[in-house]
Amino acid sequence: MSARRWAAGLGGATVLALTAGCGMLGIGGGEEKQSDEQRLVEMLNESRRLESELMAAEYRIVQNCLEEQGHTVHEPWAMEVYEEPETDSLTYGYAHEEFLLPPEEAKEWGFGQWANSMEGSEDPLSEEYYKAQEEKWAEEDGGTDYEEPDTSAWDALTPEEQYSWYVAYQGEEYVKESYGTLEEFVGYAEEEAAYEEMTEEELAALDEEAAAEEAGEIDIEEDMGWEEPKPGGCQLEMIEALYGEPRLVETEWEMEEGETYIDKTWEYRPENPLYSDPEETMYENIEAEYSAAMADLQGEFIDCITARGYEGWEFTEYNSLPIWEFFGALYYQNASAEEQDMMYGGDSDVEVPEIPEAAGSTYEEWKAYEIQTAVDFSECGEEIGYAKASEKAYDEANIKGYKTMEEDVYAWQEDMNNAIAKAQEVLDN
Repeated sequence: MSARRWAAGLGGATVLALTAGCGMLGIGGGEEKQSDEQRLVEMLNESRRLESELMAAEYRIVQNCLEEQGHTVHEPWAMEVYEEPETDSLTYGYAHEEFLLPPEEAKEWGFGQWANSMEGSEDPLSEEYYKAQEEKWAEEDGGTDYEEPDTSAWDALTPEEQYSWYVAYQGEEYVKESYGTLEEFVGYAEEEAAYEEMTEEELAALDEEAAAEEAGEIDIEEDMGWEEPKPGGCQLEMIEALYGEPRLVETEWEMEEGETYIDKTWEYRPENPLYSDPEETMYENIEAEYSAAMADLQGEFIDCITARGYEGWEFTEYNSLPIWEFFGALYYQNASAEEQDMMYGGDSDVEVPEIPEAAGSTYEEWKAYEIQTAVDFSECGEEIGYAKASEKAYDEANIKGYKTMEEDVYAWQEDMNNAIAKAQEVLDN
């Protein structure tokens, strides 16, 4: 990334911050005014741009350090700059999309759960269904294809050279924790090369041997926590040059049966306040706002599908219906426990309606019932205008939620711009 682009990027977020207090940004010399949503979308896109730009600067500093030590080939995945695409909306998806499909899609495929069942894997139409879904996702994603980095130069290095690069990058302590000793790293590389030369029969025999060894092992209770080694090497040099000493941050996770899992990780880059709130207050408020706005319509929807014979359905805490859970139970009702574990059934804690006699007793009957359910749900949604109301309510809840974070985000953007400016100074020197 050029110095000119970094310099040009400075101050963009500051302009946003200065105008945020007015509640709008001017377009075309102040003749037109942005809506709240447009302003907030620009705030998100500016944040994404700054994160990618700073990440690229960090990696360039690290690479310069490594190259001074003779490491001119870099591990592509470790140095890959993640560039999140621009967005034109605050909303990433609506809860109703899980149970309200476009009418034509509902009639043709239902919810698509049949394609995930044991019998569905043998259904000739399953391949056609997945192809249609891939095309749909590609269209929604704008048709952008991710290209993996070229690893040919890195793969050409010996295991010893690769290990030496890792040590120079993050320090010996970090590398031992991540990859083991040099001898272990070389051993893993040799085993992987041997695997690539094995036939399918040899690999199958190896899997059986590993499974037998695993069955004979005694389970030892794992530590309820993990502490990341402190970064070293060129990564630590970069951190200290831009941010000072890294911080060891603890994060607690509540596990089952009241147990607590504690992660300890090193942080250094300014954290985006949209993603660093441990309580996720903004997102909880958005969901609460949306739930309140949709409460009456959700009742109307349940009344509509109940009148069509779908009894026992209730909205979940996520303002959706347990579609995956119900049809998982339907298609796997006669399966063994091992077979049931093979299928993702959604949230196991969600209560699902009892399987009605109308669903039938064979795969073909279950599939027909699923498709009819999707059609009936879609028609009920259209009758009461559920989808349109849901989009409006969720969009408004998101705007209200993001507005509460504007001041914090603009302050963070200023910190990011300062870090980019410091990175430019380091690179210039």
